[in-house]
Amino acid sequence: MVELDLEAFFRRYAELYMASEAEAVADFYDAPFLAVRSGRPVHLGDRAAIVDHLSGLMAAYRASGAAVANVKSIQALSQGDGALLATVHWDVRAADGSAIRDFRTSYQLARDGTPDSWRIVSYVNHDMLMAR
Repeated sequence: MVELDLEAFFRRYAELYMASEAEAVADFYDAPFLAVRSGRPVHLGDRAAIVDHLSGLMAAYRASGAAVANVKSIQALSQGDGALLATVHWDVRAADGSAIRDFRTSYQLARDGTPDSWRIVSYVNHDMLMAR
């Protein structure tokens, strides 16, 4: 997967995420899934658990006033033909353009060999910087 494909992948992910489309964002994930937040592992055993997890995060974003998430940069590390690690630098903004959050998340992606089969199998949130 080349960086341009990663840009499109995460741009679409962000659009759906900020639109609170938990079911659609869950399509980017594979179950079981592992999230690491504040150094704590969160094991999500099936799609329903992933959707529930995403719904809670999306509600928190809405409550913070977040309206758009921009990809500032992506650092990718290929792990062979079927896996890669992508660290995304996110810039989250309110509708008026003011900064809400600036942070990085590393995503482990894997695929089954077909070009469109990339799925996120885990993520690790880095320390988050609050803009507000």
